[in-house]
Amino acid sequence: MSSFYGGEIHAIDHKGRVSIPATLRRAEGKRTSIPRFFLAPGFDGCLALYSPEGWNKIEEQLQALPLGDREARAFQRAFLRHVCKVAVDAQGRITIPPSLLSLAGLGKEALLQGLMNRIEIWNPERFTGESDAVEGKLEDMAARVIGGRS
Repeated sequence: MSSFYGGEIHAIDHKGRVSIPATLRRAEGKRTSIPRFFLAPGFDGCLALYSPEGWNKIEEQLQALPLGDREARAFQRAFLRHVCKVAVDAQGRITIPPSLLSLAGLGKEALLQGLMNRIEIWNPERFTGESDAVEGKLEDMAARVIGGRS
C-alpha cells in the first residue's frame, strides 16, 4: 500500500492543472511514479487523491455496505458521483475537473498534503482554518481517538 507524507502548496493553472510533488507521486517506499490516481471528494472540505491500490480498499469498503440500507445507497451515490480517474502528465500534473474545484473551494493555489493512504488537496486558507481549530488540542484528541493504543 502506498504511503504519502509531507505537504506543499502549488499553483492551479487556468485549465485546472496542479503539480503533484515528485515525493508524493512516488509515495513512501516506491521507486517508480504512480501514473494515475483516483480523485474523490474528501471530508472537511478537501479532495482526496488515492493510488489505484488505495482506491481498491475504498471500493471494498463501499461494496461491503448493505444494499438494503437506504442511507448506505445514498452515501454511495453522493460520494461516487464525483469520483474520477486522473492521469499524471509528463510535467507531473493532474487536471482537477471544474465540479471538484468548486466543491473544494479551490482557486489559484492548492495545498497537497500526504496523509498516509491518500493525498488531500485543500484550499490553503481552508486548511489553515482547520489546522488552527485543532492547534493545542492534539494531545486531548489523541487520548480520545487513539486512547491507550500505541
